[in-house]
Amino acid sequence: MNKRILILGSHGMLGQDLVKVFEADQNWEVFAYDRDEVDITSEESLRKKIEEVEPAAIVNATGYNAVDKCETDEIEYELAKKINGSGPGILAKIAKEKGVPMVHYSTDYVFDGEKGEYSENDKPSPISNYGRSKMLGEEEIQKNTDKFYLLRTSKLFGKPGSSAMSKRSFFDTMIELSKDNSLLKIVDEEKSCFTYTPDLALETKKIIEEQIPFGIYHVINEGPCTWYEAAVELFKMIKISVEAVPVSSSEFPRPAKRPKSSVLLNTKLKPLRNYTEALKEYIFTNYESITNIRMN
Repeated sequence: MNKRILILGSHGMLGQDLVKVFEADQNWEVFAYDRDEVDITSEESLRKKIEEVEPAAIVNATGYNAVDKCETDEIEYELAKKINGSGPGILAKIAKEKGVPMVHYSTDYVFDGEKGEYSENDKPSPISNYGRSKMLGEEEIQKNTDKFYLLRTSKLFGKPGSSAMSKRSFFDTMIELSKDNSLLKIVDEEKSCFTYTPDLALETKKIIEEQIPFGIYHVINEGPCTWYEAAVELFKMIKISVEAVPVSSSEFPRPAKRPKSSVLLNTKLKPLRNYTEALKEYIFTNYESITNIRMN
């Protein structure tokens, strides 16, 4: 009998890649649902689906990610705390009752950015409401179950999800902007690591299958950089003549503070490939119009 995997948030950027990765393996039977089918904030909704599916493992790829909106709007912040915080805690409680391990994703935004680099054991100290909502999720999960994989990640990129709350990645935005602009001002701060969602999905599957010790892990592609440094790499790779101008984050004021440098250090797992290698693959498979990509 095949093992059953329950994936929540299946229409997001990461969720859709998790579905692909598990469906490609005949040893797994995939049960994948998005927010319109299972409500992460409702114990009744979660319990009903978990008892119906009887999964061998649960992967929670749901998330509220409107960083600036929840900084200024109290109603949005309450929603962020439910989706990112108390909801995952409810899920963890039910998972423990059923004896099922769970995977949950967190972010580098749980750190303040003052230290620059952060290991799995560093204490969170968020500087935004979004970061606080994600820290709440970490705390709720650790309080409610012992069988958890808490995977911190950062700057996701991949094919945009079909969910209404799914956002385009930085690289998609840069490619779009480069079509109509010969000069782009790009923030040369907020140093952290990019993460390719197909790589994160594969690593998630590997973690579940290898049954490594439960706990907190940092899963990111190698090669920490600022937004500006990543854009320069992208334009060089696809041979687009755009002048990238490095600027301070003060040029683009936003309601929520971002960590100046929140590089996640992976001290527990085998490193993933450099983000530039993953980016080449992403462009090659998703942008047919860009045929002159420099592949080496």
